[in-house]
Amino acid sequence: MYDLFSDFFDGFDIFMQPATVKEEKKCPVCGHTYSDFMRTGKIGCGECYNSFRTPVRQTLARIHPNTVHTGKIPSKSGRELKLKRQYETLKTELSEAVRNEDYEKAAKLHKEIRKIESEAKGL
Repeated sequence: MYDLFSDFFDGFDIFMQPATVKEEKKCPVCGHTYSDFMRTGKIGCGECYNSFRTPVRQTLARIHPNTVHTGKIPSKSGRELKLKRQYETLKTELSEAVRNEDYEKAAKLHKEIRKIESEAKGL
């Protein structure tokens, strides 16, 4: 007697096999994986930064908006450092405004830069 469903279930046994696990990339120095970093929040060694550069940067960018450490400014003697940082930021913004041909904004930034320069001379 012919079983109507015998052909229907042929080939389904492949779905019952355990899925093959792709081996995760490991650091060549310490053997840590990116999963280890995600689980512990710690990098295994200095080479891990090179081995997992892209995913680590993406993860850190989600946690912290700035990926460049600027440090803290001392409250008592930090006025000069604050002016220097503000000056550098304004110079960058000025260059971008000129590149974008936003001359009105560039003029305002130029005035602010001149003001900081005169303040710095008084220190």
